[in-house]
Amino acid sequence: MGSESELIRLEKYIERLLKGYTALKAEKQQVEQNLQKQKTENDKLKKELNSLDSERGSIRDRVNSLIGQIEQWESEVDEESGEGDSHDDSEEEDPEEDDLPEPEAMSEEERGGGVQKKLFSG
Repeated sequence: MGSESELIRLEKYIERLLKGYTALKAEKQQVEQNLQKQKTENDKLKKELNSLDSERGSIRDRVNSLIGQIEQWESEVDEESGEGDSHDDSEEEDPEEDDLPEPEAMSEEERGGGVQKKLFSG
């Protein structure tokens, strides 16, 4: 009878091991499925990020083009105003503007170009 009780105990132990193995196998399968979902989502997010980076580059180029057009327009306006005006405008200027440097004397950063470069640089 002692060996039969040992056999029953061994059977119960093996049943517990098999249940644990089955549970771990199911858990492993679920983890693999979650991992596959994560990989799929990761790939999707990478594509979206690449698309946004490309779009940002395109917008940066367009903004740079607009800034170039504005600067060209400003230089044309300055040239036209320099050729056509021979009288002194000092009486018409705002006294607070006397402290500001002329746009031509300003660096690109002082005109705001540095901020634009910082915003759109990768």
